[in-house]
Amino acid sequence: MKRLQFVKGMCAITAAVITLCTATPVAQAAVINDHPPVSAAAPPKTKTGAFPSSYSSRDLGYVTSVKVQNYSSCWVYAAMATLESALLRAGFYTEDMSADHLNIWATPRSDGSGWQRTISSDGYPSIPLGYLTSWEGGVFQSEVSDLSVFDNVKPEDLATDLARYGVTSIEYLTRDDPAAIKRCIMAYGGAYSSYAHSTLCLGKDKMSLYMPSGFSGSYEGHSVEVVGWDDNYPRESFDADASQIPAQNGAWLIKGSWGNSTPIGGYYWVSYEDAYLFGRKFNPSYAITGVEPIDSNKKLIQNEIFGATYEFDYVNSKTVTYMNRLHFDDDYNAIDKVMFKTAAVGADYTIYYVPDGAGNTPDADKTHWTKLYSGTVGYIGYLCADIDNFIYPDSTGSVAVTIDTTKTGARSTFGVGEWLKNTSGYTFINSSRRGESFIMQDGKVQDLLDWYKENEDDDLGGTFVIKAITVKEYPVTLLGDADNNGTVNIQDVTEIQRHLAELITLEKTALSNADFNQDGTVDIDDATAIQRFLAELPV
Repeated sequence: MKRLQFVKGMCAITAAVITLCTATPVAQAAVINDHPPVSAAAPPKTKTGAFPSSYSSRDLGYVTSVKVQNYSSCWVYAAMATLESALLRAGFYTEDMSADHLNIWATPRSDGSGWQRTISSDGYPSIPLGYLTSWEGGVFQSEVSDLSVFDNVKPEDLATDLARYGVTSIEYLTRDDPAAIKRCIMAYGGAYSSYAHSTLCLGKDKMSLYMPSGFSGSYEGHSVEVVGWDDNYPRESFDADASQIPAQNGAWLIKGSWGNSTPIGGYYWVSYEDAYLFGRKFNPSYAITGVEPIDSNKKLIQNEIFGATYEFDYVNSKTVTYMNRLHFDDDYNAIDKVMFKTAAVGADYTIYYVPDGAGNTPDADKTHWTKLYSGTVGYIGYLCADIDNFIYPDSTGSVAVTIDTTKTGARSTFGVGEWLKNTSGYTFINSSRRGESFIMQDGKVQDLLDWYKENEDDDLGGTFVIKAITVKEYPVTLLGDADNNGTVNIQDVTEIQRHLAELITLEKTALSNADFNQDGTVDIDDATAIQRFLAELPV
């Protein structure tokens, strides 16, 4: 019997939880650009371990303009705003990201897999996490200006190679740790969260919102970017109900997606004591903590694109090894980083490269494994480990992550792309295949789909979230030796010239050797430099 995982997941911080976000509670207005991207100033300095009493990424230029959402797409705009702020905070160039690209991406594929929603229906906070960590988004609006949700475009028809930046790590946030929220806003520009919106909870100043825990009226979930705070924001401002104002001062600064609909340009304040912001009902809340430029020297190798829809917590064990058997690109021959998702805070983890054994399955003999990295899980979310360019020996092999929770006493758990279902039907259908994910316990390696069938009578199963960022890493054996014969002579100049004329193609090591001036490209300057070197002239 299949589990109603979505119902179960409503109590779990790592599960997708529905966010309703119809854009009707506040009057619509034209998009304004009252705070365009600027060269960001440095955030205020504080004592070690302390935070300023107030902070605003808006004032420091780590935000783009306030947008106007359509349909129930607040979750789209909040996610893209959070990405834009992370890029600005990191010093990268950015533009407005396309909302339609993400919205279309988050609809069913022609084969029925993917998120089971329409472009006009509600979304889930975990959807953008798969979109961004798959490096299939975000995409500048200027590069897909002709794309529209009204064109009935299928997700598989989208251009998914337009992202200029890849998200590498994401930290989940909860109201139980406001210091972590403040730290992330200051360090990364903003944080994604959701709350329950009702105009009955809006203060008389039309920019202060507080829903007390005992609120009994109707509301709609709304996702936003949180971009600052003020510890001294007066509690009296939350005067929608004078008998239920917060007990203390303090509020979060919110960037909305209803245009210039408030006295402060589309921004507003939500009390620290609001019943739902950064709470469990609309989890996850998160900050994008790692981004890097995508270029022709990098390639993300992955078996899934939707990210973690659930936390694999079915095994009552403190040590489990999770594996993805990956098909590497021969041109991108080195693992630079490994991304994975886990909720096992405080656990030790170790990352390995695992060669194939018999039958195209990972080798169970750990003496054949190569240790790539070890560390401790510092937060719930997507982690990224710097592997320092491990050159893998074969085009197919596995990346394994062992989670050891001996120190914490909890179960070893791991992010998995698994189907979700509620009482009305599927909300997400995965497309897992045999031979891609494996689990190892007590020295036995088992295909994950076989594990699901054997232990859960589940035919759909899931795919572990383990991704490898690979790069081209062909060490120079002898600078200038373009024909790889162990010497540098005029023949090497000829080989470079023939390569540039497209008469031959230099193989990878030869190409590294041919880059004589080490500027990252092979061109006529390298041929000239070798000639000068051979003539004993200054190079």
